[in-house]
Amino acid sequence: MSWPATNRGVTSRHDSTRFSCLQSAIPYDPRRGDQLTQPAASLSGSEITGAIDRALDCLRVNFRSSNNAAGWYHFLDDPAPGITASAVGLFTFRLAAQEFERVDEIIKYLIDHQVVEPPERAGGWAVRTTNGFPIIEATAWVVRALSPPGTGRLAASESLREGVDFLERSQNTDFGWASYAGQPSRVFHTALCMLALQECGGPPSVIDNAKKWLIGAQSPDAPAWGPLPGTAPTLLHTSFALLALARLEGALSVNTISKTADWILDRLVPGEHAERSSTVEEFDVPYPDGTRQLVFQNALPHFAGPVAVTALLTAGVDPLQPKLFSAVSAIVRDQGKTGAWELPRSPLRESIWAIWPFVSALSKMREALFAGRTGEVQLLYPGCALIQTQASAKKLTSALLMRNVVVGWMRRHRLALALWLIGVGYSVGAAILYFVRAVGRTEFLVGLILPALLLVFQLVWGARSRLRGGHGP
Repeated sequence: MSWPATNRGVTSRHDSTRFSCLQSAIPYDPRRGDQLTQPAASLSGSEITGAIDRALDCLRVNFRSSNNAAGWYHFLDDPAPGITASAVGLFTFRLAAQEFERVDEIIKYLIDHQVVEPPERAGGWAVRTTNGFPIIEATAWVVRALSPPGTGRLAASESLREGVDFLERSQNTDFGWASYAGQPSRVFHTALCMLALQECGGPPSVIDNAKKWLIGAQSPDAPAWGPLPGTAPTLLHTSFALLALARLEGALSVNTISKTADWILDRLVPGEHAERSSTVEEFDVPYPDGTRQLVFQNALPHFAGPVAVTALLTAGVDPLQPKLFSAVSAIVRDQGKTGAWELPRSPLRESIWAIWPFVSALSKMREALFAGRTGEVQLLYPGCALIQTQASAKKLTSALLMRNVVVGWMRRHRLALALWLIGVGYSVGAAILYFVRAVGRTEFLVGLILPALLLVFQLVWGARSRLRGGHGP
């Protein structure tokens, strides 16, 4: 498997046990057996897959379908589905490379609730608390959910196109995005829209302009981003910005990506899934409702830890690092019995926001390390690991047994093999000389005397060795 240019080493992927080592790492020496018996960290593909499956089962159990609505609300125990949560749930299955069994019901629900009028709002999606007023937070997630290669259906094609048009019309004059056009552009909203447009093949010019705004919003003091231009950088917003920019060829230099990745890695704390400064991104959104001006109090729950893991792996950072192993191990460890993770402000309620970022990180790490759903990886030291898939275990054992049998037999009979090789070589040479008439019959028969003597010597020596209790030469 090859890594993008930001990875400073090389590794290879085969369906077998293998070493994956970076060139910059200490060269592997098989004589250093103590290093192999003391791995720095380990991960199980089966455990990662089990955690992903439990999370998806949690979504299956909490799926709701009633009154022409199908999907989830952000609190999974709410019986009435919502637009954004249903789109995020559908997107979560796509992250895990699985298709939800009732996907068509969700797609129909999303299509039926797309805003169609007035014309300036057509194509977007609203949430329960905005009284039919479409916002970016919902529309971008629906576009991501409907984008191929995940849930693309012919019925959704027109809705997807109209959703993309709405995102394009809602881009601010500075080329960033907010909850709707005219509000101050925000890093999370801009990154989310860029990801949605990239995934559905949106207009390159719109994405390119947004890229310029996002790069310009970077902190002047660090290779990082905050929620707004000029604000203190956070792990969450830097990770989302890197996700949006890393997929665009030439958007950031290799050096810039490396510095941003290092900044994220330095601040990633395994086990701390939510960042204090970005646990919930809260701000007021004024919007018109007929002749009234109302205010929507937006509160976006975030999990910086798993988003950071996804961003680092997407940017091509080498996965064979103790901190990434520890972060993924902590994600698996901290999963609740129901399959969801704990939402900081509502720890007793399961939430869609406490599922999708974790499934994203686990799926990305599994993809980076294993060829399938299972396997074991032992991290020997940063940049070098022993990776074994279950599918290759029998092949590996058979190969080792065959090698040991053949090599062992050759070692025990090395003298006999040497004598036989000399005899065969001498006989073949004599035969060639005889057939090309370089020697006569008498010389040929005399030439066979040495091989015959060697054969007799080997038989006598072997018999004597067996009489002494040996195994022969």
